[in-house]
Amino acid sequence: MAHRPSNHDAQRERFVEDLLDIMSVSEKAGQLVLLPLSESGDANEIEDLRERIRQGQLGGLSSAQDPARIAELQQLAAEQSRLGIPLFVIDAPSRGEAVVMPGPFALACSWAPASVVRCMDALAEEAVANGKNWLLAPDVALCNSSSDSDIANSWGSSGLLARSLASAAVRGLRSKSGDRARLLTCLRTDDPAWTRRRDKARWPEKLDLMAGVLNESQPDSVSLGPLTRSTPDIGRFDMSADVSIGGPGGFKGIDFVDWAEIARAAGQHLPRVPYAGFSVDAVVDAVKDGRVSQHRLDDAVRKIIGAKYDLGLFRAAARPYRRRHRNMARAGRATALDAARDAIVLLRNSPALLPLSVFSGRILVVGQAAKDRSLPTGGSGHDGASLVDGLDALGLDYLYVPGLALRQDDGSSIPGALIDADRMAIGMANEAARRSQTTIIALGEGASLSEAERTLIETVKAANRDIVLVTLGSHPLDPEISGSKLPCVVHAGQLGTMSGHAIAEVLAGECAPRGRLAAPIAEQVRDSLGLGHGLGYSECSLTDITVELDNSRISVTAMLQNLGTREVTETVQTYIKRPDRADCGARELADFQRVSLTAGDSLRLQLVVDANQLGRFGTDGEFTVEPGTYEIAIGLSEARAHGAQIEIPPDLADAMAKHRSDDAHPALFAQLRGLG
Repeated sequence: MAHRPSNHDAQRERFVEDLLDIMSVSEKAGQLVLLPLSESGDANEIEDLRERIRQGQLGGLSSAQDPARIAELQQLAAEQSRLGIPLFVIDAPSRGEAVVMPGPFALACSWAPASVVRCMDALAEEAVANGKNWLLAPDVALCNSSSDSDIANSWGSSGLLARSLASAAVRGLRSKSGDRARLLTCLRTDDPAWTRRRDKARWPEKLDLMAGVLNESQPDSVSLGPLTRSTPDIGRFDMSADVSIGGPGGFKGIDFVDWAEIARAAGQHLPRVPYAGFSVDAVVDAVKDGRVSQHRLDDAVRKIIGAKYDLGLFRAAARPYRRRHRNMARAGRATALDAARDAIVLLRNSPALLPLSVFSGRILVVGQAAKDRSLPTGGSGHDGASLVDGLDALGLDYLYVPGLALRQDDGSSIPGALIDADRMAIGMANEAARRSQTTIIALGEGASLSEAERTLIETVKAANRDIVLVTLGSHPLDPEISGSKLPCVVHAGQLGTMSGHAIAEVLAGECAPRGRLAAPIAEQVRDSLGLGHGLGYSECSLTDITVELDNSRISVTAMLQNLGTREVTETVQTYIKRPDRADCGARELADFQRVSLTAGDSLRLQLVVDANQLGRFGTDGEFTVEPGTYEIAIGLSEARAHGAQIEIPPDLADAMAKHRSDDAHPALFAQLRGLG
C-alpha cells in the first residue's frame, strides 16, 4: 500500500480552505445534495442533473449503475461548473455483481477477519470499476438468535465478533491505490433492527461497537442512527433522534447526522442515509435567517471537499473515461470460494457420516433447494452454484429426487403446508432412501421447519437413519425429528456465487468445515447449540489453561492440540460473565483466535480480556469497569468454555476504566452525557 506525501495534510487543508473562501452559500448547500441516477436514462431527468451540476448545486449521485454516464457527468462537473468540484458516486452495500460474496451473517459465521478483508477488497475493486467512490458500508446490525427474521443481514449476536469483522470490512474497503483511497467507507449502525426490538441493552452495545471499530480501523464516514425508540420506560437516556459523534475532539470524518441536522434546521425531514432530496434554496434561506449558522454549513462542506481531495477526484474528474477491460471475475471467484468454505458450519456429525467416502455407499440428494441457484445469492438477481452443481463438478455419483411438489405462489394455501401433491413426492423420496446408504436433505429459507418439510424428513428418517441435513437458507437449524436429533447437520446459508462448490468440497472432505455459529440456535430443546459452536473433521483439545490478572488486562493462555489425523481450523474463544450477571447463564464473547493445525500439532495461545471488553457504557454516557468477581472462561464454544474467577477490586476497576477512556474514541461520546 502506497503512502501519501508527507505534506498531504497541509496541502489538503490549504486547498479546502481556499475553495471554501470562494464558494457561494448555494454552492456549499449544493454539496449536501445527493440525487439518484436512474437506470431508465430518462432524457429530462439527465438534463435536470446536468443543469444542477453546471450551477454547482449537486454534490453527488446515488445508486448509479452506468459507468459511462457517471464519467460523462464527472467531466461535466469538472469543465462546466464554476468551481469544477467533482461528484461523489454513492452506492448502498452490495454483495457483488460479477461475483456475489457470502452475506453478512455467513461472513460472521466464518469468524475470519482476513476472509472479510479479501471479500471487501474485491467488492471495492468492482465498485471502483463501475465508477463508484463511496460505499455506504459496512452496515452493521446484531441479532438475538438464529430465529430473527432479518438474520441474513446481521453480523451475529456478539458485539465483539461484529466489531472485529466490521473493522476488517473497513480495512478491506479502504485499501488504497497509489497515493489515494479507492473509495470512502461508511460505518453504519442506523439499521432499524437496533431499535425495533426495544432492548434497553442495545444502545450501550451500539456505542461500544462503534467505538471499537473507530479504534481498530478508519472509516471515512459514520451514521450512528438513533440510540433508542422514544419510550417512557427506557430511563433518562431517551434518544429517538439520530446522534452525532462529531464536534470538538470528535470524529473527523463525515457524520451523516450533521447533514440531517442542517436539513431539519432548514425545515426538511429527510429519510434514511444518504439523505437524498436536500433543497438548496431551503438551506440558503436558513443560513440567511440564522437557523443554520455559516460555521455549521462550512464545517459540513469542509469535510466533503476534504474527502473528495483525499480520493483524488479533483485530478481524476478531468480524465476522459476509458472502459476498464480488467477481468476481475477469476480472482473474485477464488475469493468467494474461500470465503464460502470459511462460513460452512458443521453442527453435528455423530455418527461420522461426513466426510463422504467409499463407505458412504449410494448417495441420495433430496430437496428442491439442492438445485436452487438463486438461494445462495439471496434473491439478488444473480445466480450462484447450487449444491447439485457442486456435486456434479466433483464428479460424485448420486441420485436426486425433489422430495416435495413444486409450489404455486398464488396465495391460495398456507406456505409450507402439506398438500396432496406432496404425498407422491415424499413417497418417491422414501423409496429412494430405502435403496440408498446416505441421504442428503437440502432445505431452503425458513426460521423453522414447515409442516411439509418436517413430514418429508420424518418419512425419510424412518426409511434411512443416515441423514445429512444441509440448510441453505439464512437460518441455521438443528431440528428434533421423531424425538431425537439428526446425526449430521450442516449450515451453509447465503454463501454466494461459489456456494455449491464450497459445500460439495466440505461434504466430500476436500476441505474441512471451518465455520462457527455467529448466533445461538433458538430452539428451546435439549442439546441446543450456542454461540461459537462448530465442528471440524479432527478433534482438538485445550489443556494447560492459566488465567492471570495484571494492571490493565486479564491474560488467558492455553495449549491447543489437534488430536486427529487431518488438518483442522479451530476457533478458540474467551468469554466473561460479569458480577451483575453471576446468577444467570449469560456470558459475553471477550476475545477469539482462529488458527490452523496440522495432524498431531499443538500451539500455545494467549487471549486477552482488557478494559474494552470488561467495561461498558452507562446510561450517563460514561465508560466504566464494574468491580467484583468475573468469570473468565476459554473453550471451543460458549457451551464448552471452562475457566476461573477473577476478583477486580474497585481501585483496579477505576484504573482500567481510565486506561480505556484515555483512548481517542470513547471521548466521542462525552457529549451524550446528560442528554435525554
